[in-house]
Amino acid sequence: MKFSVLMTTYIGETAENIEQALGSILTEQTVKPAQVVLVYDGAVKESLEEVVNRYKNLFPDILEIVRLDENQGQSKASAEGFKYLKYEWFARMDSDDISVSDRFSKQLKVIESNPDLSVIGGWIKEFRETVGDTDSVRVVPENHDDIVKAFKSRTPINNVSAMIKKSAVEKAGGYGRDTVNEDYSLYAHMWVEGCRFYNIQEVLVNVRVGNGMVSRRGGFRLFKDWCKDQKYLRQKGKHSLFTSFISCFKCFVFVMSPAFLKRFFYRTALRKKVK
Repeated sequence: MKFSVLMTTYIGETAENIEQALGSILTEQTVKPAQVVLVYDGAVKESLEEVVNRYKNLFPDILEIVRLDENQGQSKASAEGFKYLKYEWFARMDSDDISVSDRFSKQLKVIESNPDLSVIGGWIKEFRETVGDTDSVRVVPENHDDIVKAFKSRTPINNVSAMIKKSAVEKAGGYGRDTVNEDYSLYAHMWVEGCRFYNIQEVLVNVRVGNGMVSRRGGFRLFKDWCKDQKYLRQKGKHSLFTSFISCFKCFVFVMSPAFLKRFFYRTALRKKVK
């Protein structure tokens, strides 16, 4: 089955990071994509573009570059890249992450045996400098029923690990929402539209985390957008008033917490240590 990959990058990305990201999907996969759409979200570093051009020369019929004149943010950059996808199924990928070598083959096997699915994700393992330098894994539930229950408190799909049906995204309104909770909002809308989810219970992507990642999480905008999605799910009959209230309250407590409490919450509630 032919499929695409959708990736965005920007001025802050390094040549070393995108070298590893592109290599993990174009040269190291057991099953390679038929198309990779890479969106330049505004200007990029010359060193990064040199790396991309080298891959473009190696895979001229696969790698497609889309350029935006100005930085518009990942949500709008994804919306622009989405227009260029040729195939019904596409995988998400960040330009500083590294997919495991059999990621796509595992996801395609699930698709072939479960044609009713719209999203197939998996676990992600975090690293700082080199893959394996931490044992922190974001574990997400496996089956659809458990996944939709998790919408009460978090995003139950690791977006950078997801392989997604294009028509299902279109039915749910596509990318480009005016929200800081883009991933949660998209999958919530897909749930309302009847999409079914599955998470492979293995690490599919190694995700680079910076020292300031947790500290940057939070803020009233995140809380406001979270409550907006809870209201939407309540109106569509997916959440009760009580469930929505508790969810919004937990979000408020989280975003108002100091950074050291956020880090504790991430380590104890949102991550597991898996060898």
